[in-house]
Amino acid sequence: MSIGVISLVLVLSLMIMLCMGQPLSWSLGAVAMVICLTQFDTLGPVSSFVNRIFDMTQSSTLMAVPLFVMMASILQRSGVAENLFKAAYIWAGSLRGGLAIGTIFANIVMAAMVGVVGAEIVTLGMIALPQMLKNKYDDTLSLGTLAAGGGLATLIPPSVVFIVYGMTASVSVAQLFTAGIIPGLILAFGYIMFVVFHCKRHPEAAPLPPEELRNMPFLAKLAILKSLILPLFVTFGVLGSIYLGVATPNEAAGVGVVLVLICAFIMKTFNLKMLWESCLETVKVSCMLAWIFFGAQTVIGAYTLTGGTQFVRDTIINLDLGVWGTLILINLIWIFLGCFLDWMGILFLTIPIFLPVILSFGLNPVWFGVLYCMNMQVSYLSPPFAPSSFYMKSIAPDHISMMQIYKATMPFLCITLMVLILVTVWHKLPMYLLQ
Repeated sequence: MSIGVISLVLVLSLMIMLCMGQPLSWSLGAVAMVICLTQFDTLGPVSSFVNRIFDMTQSSTLMAVPLFVMMASILQRSGVAENLFKAAYIWAGSLRGGLAIGTIFANIVMAAMVGVVGAEIVTLGMIALPQMLKNKYDDTLSLGTLAAGGGLATLIPPSVVFIVYGMTASVSVAQLFTAGIIPGLILAFGYIMFVVFHCKRHPEAAPLPPEELRNMPFLAKLAILKSLILPLFVTFGVLGSIYLGVATPNEAAGVGVVLVLICAFIMKTFNLKMLWESCLETVKVSCMLAWIFFGAQTVIGAYTLTGGTQFVRDTIINLDLGVWGTLILINLIWIFLGCFLDWMGILFLTIPIFLPVILSFGLNPVWFGVLYCMNMQVSYLSPPFAPSSFYMKSIAPDHISMMQIYKATMPFLCITLMVLILVTVWHKLPMYLLQ
């Protein structure tokens, strides 16, 4: 078969297997084996996959992933996130839609602690969603705010997505963290502005908070800020150790685990059961991610051996679209793939192909990493895959359907696409803090 036919069969096979409900890791591995059995006379290439996977597992950067997952798991059980939400709500509570605005603020701080989208949505969703529904917030506003706000962990450091991209693209993770701050905050500001304008146009969507909250004395509000001490303690410990050069990102993840354990002791929520459940959840999530790593490495290896990456690279260059045309094409491919694949599968499948093309145009790989993460933020909200929507469904009341959640995320998806366009056009925007 020609490489063009192989490329088409690879994409269609993956889509069919995923639509059949097959796990992503097994789908990737199966496609890789079929390519090897049909294109090579021997099983020699298969042994090269083992070496490829083994080399990948030697990367110390990957250690950060299970450690950040463990941080999120402990935070979920320690009560720190609940206090964080309470403080954010009280300070934003005097506004119409204050619960939603406070949730977005809490998401920003939570993202700066754990960097794991699923953990953030589930943790804050279990705290904030009942409060919103109790205060008669519109379902659309409540669900959309939580699903979109939780996705901020994709951009705001310490993002696990940045860590894996940095390992794949051989780019400084610390620089990626810094470059993600401005786009992440702009995106959060866009979400807050939508909540404010939506509540102004539709007052019934977010009733005013109770009078006692609106009239709470300023000194009482200041006293509530003590709830932010522990979250900020963790945030400064993790990010500060990286930016001060004291620790690498994977070492900072270890620092974060120690700090959240200290927080659990202070909150008096630490016990052996909580630690065991956190470790068990960490192992489950880490094993799932490891299998996706392995599957992606095999299919990339098989496709590379058949000349696939060179074929796609040459095709993009030969289209002669120029810088802007190429960037538009890459964004469209990522948006399309994001409707069906998770961020890790997209990263391993596309970055080895797209990055050399981007470098040939003289573009910065750090900026390209931010662009990739912006697209993954879009993918978290893009049906039918839309991981954020599925996380929300797992904690939402039974009367809320997936279609309601999809509908609720659409305004936030539009805002995310606008910021994606901004990052695509304005290359220097993410890079200001690196100058």
